[in-house]
Amino acid sequence: MTDIKMENNRLVMQDGDFVLVDGIDEIKQHIIVALNTFYNDWLLDYTRGIDYATGMRNTEFLEHDVKKQLQGVKDVQSVDNFTLKFDRSDLKIKITAQIKTKYGNIDINEEIQQ
Repeated sequence: MTDIKMENNRLVMQDGDFVLVDGIDEIKQHIIVALNTFYNDWLLDYTRGIDYATGMRNTEFLEHDVKKQLQGVKDVQSVDNFTLKFDRSDLKIKITAQIKTKYGNIDINEEIQQ
């Protein structure tokens, strides 16, 4: 499949046309979108997203929810070396993982700010 490339939550355009991504770059983009989708925010499916609000009170719940979202991305085969660190002082969540896909491995190093 092919998708429209996004950077910093904005569609990327070049020479007046959308830039497309596919393969491993498309999967990485879908992973980043999944990590930044808050539960109940997506108007097409209110059951999608990560419940960061509840997760901040229960880190085990948050870890489970994040892993579930990562595993739910199409073509993700496994999530390995997963770590989640929650900094309560500034409400930042740092997620690192190695994701195995049918196109190869992706290293994730994302920081989500509440």
